[in-house]
Amino acid sequence: MSILVHTCCADCLLHLVEGLEGKADKEEIVVYFDNPNIHPRSEVLSRLIAVNKVALDLGVNKVIVADWEPKKYFEAIGENTRKPARCENCLKLRMSRLFKKAQELGTKAVTSTMLTSNYLNSKMIEKYGQELAKDTGIELVVPKKGGGQCKHIGFYKQNYCGCVYSLRERMEEKYFTPKSHQG
Repeated sequence: MSILVHTCCADCLLHLVEGLEGKADKEEIVVYFDNPNIHPRSEVLSRLIAVNKVALDLGVNKVIVADWEPKKYFEAIGENTRKPARCENCLKLRMSRLFKKAQELGTKAVTSTMLTSNYLNSKMIEKYGQELAKDTGIELVVPKKGGGQCKHIGFYKQNYCGCVYSLRERMEEKYFTPKSHQG
């Protein structure tokens, strides 16, 4: 059985593949890079280069790259630019696109690195994925969370989920949060 694996980044792809042990062979994995939320475009390209490197290192033979459509992301979140509403709308958009691509390809099983990400609400993603699975007849494979630090080195690794709002929040934390001074 082949499985369509949505991924947002290389690190998450490594953790997900680790969590799929016993559920899918690497030859059966088709990686799907579809992230209209990621900004700026240079971030999309950095992540894609890293995903391709990791997929090759893992022995995954096929990577499908969707068109980058940030307009779809902004339409999906609408005026809801604050957490958790923007995140929920973003996750729904990306999971919907995953299931739609699986239908186009005739794939019977899907999963997403969003289910193993440290930045995202995996319970909400799983709930929405189960609803889509029920509606489409496509199985949602929920990998176990990988533990510990990623042992793989040599690829770009980001520190935010990908959207412009998350990037702004990270920058504000880093540069505008007062540090305690010891004297």
